[in-house]
Amino acid sequence: MAPAVAGPVTAGAGATAQGQSVDSNALPATPDRIERTADITVEVKKGSFDAQWTTAFRIAQRFNGEIMSSTRGVPSPQPVPLEQNQATGSARQPAIGDITIRIPAQNFVNATNALRALGVVRGDTTTTEDVSQEYVDLQSRLRNLRAEQNVLLALFGHAKTIKDTLAVQGQLSNVEGQIEQITGRIKYLDAHTLFSTVTVHLQEPGVTVIGTVHEGPSLGGAWETAKTGLVRLAGAAMITALWALPFAVLGLIGLAVWRRGRGPATQV
Repeated sequence: MAPAVAGPVTAGAGATAQGQSVDSNALPATPDRIERTADITVEVKKGSFDAQWTTAFRIAQRFNGEIMSSTRGVPSPQPVPLEQNQATGSARQPAIGDITIRIPAQNFVNATNALRALGVVRGDTTTTEDVSQEYVDLQSRLRNLRAEQNVLLALFGHAKTIKDTLAVQGQLSNVEGQIEQITGRIKYLDAHTLFSTVTVHLQEPGVTVIGTVHEGPSLGGAWETAKTGLVRLAGAAMITALWALPFAVLGLIGLAVWRRGRGPATQV
C-alpha cells in the first residue's frame, strides 16, 4: 500500500496545480532575476587622481568585473578654474575620468561600496528592476513551445500529402519563430541580471561640469556683441557714403547747369 500512496504524493509535488507544473520545475534552478545599474560620481583628493584611478581598476578586478570602457582627461579645452602649480608656476587642469564596469550581480553591493570609498560621493544613482516573474514565464513558454515543436516535427515526418506537409510546415515555422524570440529575450535578461553595470566618474576638486563646457549668454557678452555690430555698421555706412559721394557731386553740378540753362522765368 505504501507505493500506492507515494505515487500520488510525488505527482502532486511536481504539479500542485496543473497550470503551474512547468513553473514549479523551473523555480528551483532560477534565482531572483534583478537588473541593477549604478552611476556614481566621486571627488578624489587633489593630486591623488592617478592613484585612485588605478585603485578603481583593482576594485573591478577584485570583484571579477570586466572593464567595458574607460576615458580620462580634462573637463574641456578651456577648463574653469585652472589650478596654479606652486612648483613650476604653470596652470594645471583638474583631472576627470569615467570607468564603466560589468560586474557579477552578486558582487554589485560590495563593488559599488568600494568605489564610493575612493573619495567624496558627489552623485549616486542606482536603478533596480525585478524581472524574476518575466524570466519564469519565458522559461515556461519556451518549454511548452519546444514540446509543441517536437510534436509538429513528428507530424511533419508522417505527412502523406503536400497539403498536410505545407500546413504542418506553416505551424512549425510559427513556433520556431516564437522560440527564437523568447530565446533572445532570455539571453538579454541573462546578460543584464547575472551581470550589473557600474559607471564611476572620478574627478578632482574644482571640476564643475564633466564634459564640454557650453557657455550661456551673459550681459558682458551681449555688450561686446552689440559693440562689434555697431562698429561694423558704422564702417559699412562710411564705405557707402564714400562710394556715393562722387555721384552726389555730379548730380549737384548737373542740377546747377540745368537751372542755369532755363534762365529766369518770362513774365507776360
